[in-house]
Amino acid sequence: MKIILPFSVTLPRKTKEDKVFTLNLNIYRNAHHMILNQAKIAWKDIVYSSVQGNMTTGPPYVFTYTVFPATNRKFDLANVLPIIQKFTDDALIEMGVISDDSYKVIPSIKYYFGGVDRDNPRVELDIRTVYFDALPF
Repeated sequence: MKIILPFSVTLPRKTKEDKVFTLNLNIYRNAHHMILNQAKIAWKDIVYSSVQGNMTTGPPYVFTYTVFPATNRKFDLANVLPIIQKFTDDALIEMGVISDDSYKVIPSIKYYFGGVDRDNPRVELDIRTVYFDALPF
């Protein structure tokens, strides 16, 4: 199963302008808990619309995140992808797609840089089922 994810979510505001919440560690660690909750709700809606009717067979899974930024600006994969991963895992659990995000359900998570895509910046999540005999434990 492949899920296409954005780098940010739009949070509705009481003022004229909506607020864009970019998912990265620097913004996440400084955000108010109410803003984080709004961002998780908006993220769940994105994941839900991508997953509908797209189920895999069963755990354990390998999650592979590939990032395609809009510019060639240097950035740290470890600032972006762990937050996207956590928000996505929580959404998949709440939707019942996976039972939890422990190592028994997701024993392998991979992060890759896929190249610059000015026209369609995104994060692609590829979820594949692995077989127990292929696992090291």
